[in-house]
Amino acid sequence: MRYDFHRSDALSTPNPGGNVWPRQSCPAFSPRKEYLPAEDSQCWFCRYADFHLTHPVALEVGVCCWPEIQIG
Repeated sequence: MRYDFHRSDALSTPNPGGNVWPRQSCPAFSPRKEYLPAEDSQCWFCRYADFHLTHPVALEVGVCCWPEIQIG
């Protein structure tokens, strides 16, 4: 079952070691260099989230690695 988060599903704090969904966001958001401003501050675009974007298959549910930067 896939659960789609909406913009209103913002985290109040970072979730280190926990799952993050692409549309979630939190106050620690820091954009990656490839960030598109039109996409807002979603975890999918955060440099602290690990969605295995450098692997052949990305994860649907990522892992929050705050405060360790995953992708610059």
